[in-house]
Amino acid sequence: MGVLPADARSEVVLVSGKQSCGPDAFLLEVALSAPLKPLGPGQFSMLTPVGPSELTVPRPFSVYDQPDSMHLSFLIQVMGSGTQVLDELTVGESLRWTGPLGNGFEVAPPDREVVFLAGGVGSAPFLLYSRARETAQARTHLIFGARTEERLYDRHAFDGGALKIQLATDDGSAGFHGNAVQALEAELKACRISREALFCACGPPGLLHGFADFAREGGLEFQLSLETYMGCGIGVCNGCPTRTTPTGRFAGWPWAKTCTDGPVFSGADVDF
Repeated sequence: MGVLPADARSEVVLVSGKQSCGPDAFLLEVALSAPLKPLGPGQFSMLTPVGPSELTVPRPFSVYDQPDSMHLSFLIQVMGSGTQVLDELTVGESLRWTGPLGNGFEVAPPDREVVFLAGGVGSAPFLLYSRARETAQARTHLIFGARTEERLYDRHAFDGGALKIQLATDDGSAGFHGNAVQALEAELKACRISREALFCACGPPGLLHGFADFAREGGLEFQLSLETYMGCGIGVCNGCPTRTTPTGRFAGWPWAKTCTDGPVFSGADVDF
C-alpha cells in the first residue's frame, strides 16, 4: 500500500487540447510522454498544475476518453479553487499527471443488458464503457440526468450508435422531467429496461445515495463509481474511506479505500 501500481506512472505532461463544455465545465486533453495501454472505464488520474498555484493537493478525475495511446481527456466541472486553477490552463502549458489509478467497471459480456446512470460530469466513465460495449449497444442504456439541458455535458459524444439514451432534467428542459433515478423508475415500469440488467451509476452523492436506496429496495444488481475526495490516490493518506458491508467482499474490514479498492464498488460490498 502507498506506492504507485505497477502499470501507473507520474509525469509532467502538456495540455494538448481544451474545450468549453456547458456553462461551468470543460474538456481537458493531455499529451503523454510515452504510450499507455487501453484503460478500463472508471479508472482515474490525479491532476495538478506544475509551479506555484493555489492547487497544492492533486485532484482525482475519471478518464473520459482515450483517443489514442498518447492522449487522454478529462471532463471537468469547475466547482472550487482547485478545478478553477485547472480551467485556467491553456494549450501548451504543463501539469502533473499520475495514473492510471483505481479499479474501474468490469465490462459486462455482450449478452448482458447494462444500464448506465449518470449525473452531470458523472457521465465520464461511460464513454469508454459504451465503446467497450460496441457490439452490444442495442442492449446498453444511458440515463443521463442534470439540473438543466446545458449541464448535460458533452452529451452528443454518445450519439451515433445503437446506445439507447434517455435524458432527464430537473427543470424539464430536455428529456424526462425529473431526476435520473425517477427516469430509471419510469423506464422499468414501462418494461423498456429489465430488472435483470446490471446497473452502473456515477454522479454526485445525492444521485448515488438515491439510486443505491432505490436499487436495494428493488433488488437490482448494481455498481457505483464513487466521487470521493482523495488526497493522494494511492492509499497513503487514508482520506477516502468508504464503509463496507459485513457480508461483502470486504467482510471483517469496516472500511475500504476508495482510491485503491475502488472507485467502482459492487453495491453488495459497500454501505453507501
